[in-house]
Amino acid sequence: MVEKKVLAANERLSVAQAQLDAAIQAHDASRPDVEAMKGVSDKLREARVCIDQIQQHIEATAEAVPSMRGCPACGKSIRAQATLCGHCWTKVDPRPA
Repeated sequence: MVEKKVLAANERLSVAQAQLDAAIQAHDASRPDVEAMKGVSDKLREARVCIDQIQQHIEATAEAVPSMRGCPACGKSIRAQATLCGHCWTKVDPRPA
């Protein structure tokens, strides 16, 4: 869920960045409001870098968390968060060992 929100935020930043860049190019660069827009554009780029770092962290964390594990009773593969083995019906602790 967090990953979807990060991706959505990154997409909104991309749209805002493109619109701001187009506005900067359409105006005379010597006007003060264009200079302010350039500052905002720089902040958007910084925010994108932060979001990219968060996305990389999410991806690295997601790979580290196993989705499956072995049942402690029968050894068959079960979901990591399972509370009951679907093979031998043994109650299992959903927390990692």
